[in-house]
Amino acid sequence: TPYGTGPAVPREIGLRQLDLLESVGVDPRHVTVGHVCCLDDPSAEVIKEVARRGAFIGFDRVTGGRVEDPQKVRTIMTFLEAGYEDKLLLSADLRRDFDRTIRDFVPKLLAAGVDSQTMETILVDNPVRFLSFVPKEPA
Repeated sequence: TPYGTGPAVPREIGLRQLDLLESVGVDPRHVTVGHVCCLDDPSAEVIKEVARRGAFIGFDRVTGGRVEDPQKVRTIMTFLEAGYEDKLLLSADLRRDFDRTIRDFVPKLLAAGVDSQTMETILVDNPVRFLSFVPKEPA
């Protein structure tokens, strides 16, 4: 079962949420810590630590929030440069303008240097892996 969290600003609270989920047996490969795009520090270690532990980063407010698009792009580029393209999910949270993610934000990432294969990983492969059901072995 996939789990998603949405702390207001996912600093250490995102790690504590991941701790709690892991403590009850949740596989971090099926967890996303959301609202990472609310962080205004592109080098925030919490982002990388969540990914190192196997969970996804939910960059799920690309269509709104207090952080402007250029900063969001820098944060994503820093994350990708660290080698975590397989841990990034993009979304528009609960907003109705999800198409802006594809129509407006993805072109900004491409213009910043994200190649088409990496974009396919982010937009296609990662959601499939996050949502995949893997049955547990019988005890």
